[in-house]
Amino acid sequence: MKRILFVCTGNTCRSPMAEAILKQKLKWAGVKGYSVSSAGLRATEGEKMSENARKALRRLGVKYGAFRSRQLTEELIKRSDYIVCMTESHRLALDLPKAKSMADIAGGADIDDPYGGSENDYIDCSHQIERCCNAIMKKIMNGEEI
Repeated sequence: MKRILFVCTGNTCRSPMAEAILKQKLKWAGVKGYSVSSAGLRATEGEKMSENARKALRRLGVKYGAFRSRQLTEELIKRSDYIVCMTESHRLALDLPKAKSMADIAGGADIDDPYGGSENDYIDCSHQIERCCNAIMKKIMNGEEI
């Protein structure tokens, strides 16, 4: 089982959306052998995913279940095969060989933080994340390292 961990700041917007989107894409493609989760560098344990993040996921047709935020821990880092950060600054904060930014994987820029923004900001963010998850799926389907 390969474990993918998405990381952002608070674990209520970007990384939970990435977790839900990639889980859904893996399910739709019938891909087994991957576990996907998320955490935040400065998360408060047990927070719900933001309402606008849930709305953005519903617009994509992505199911998300009962999500609760969690703080990134050494244990989560050790258990993860791949750590995918929403921004280059998140990756630099971790300073680990197995940590990459979404831009490292998919090209382009950091994933914009929609926190406190409008529903449209979250929808735009979900589209950025979906493009990156598509790049991750392509790597998985081609048997490549993420």
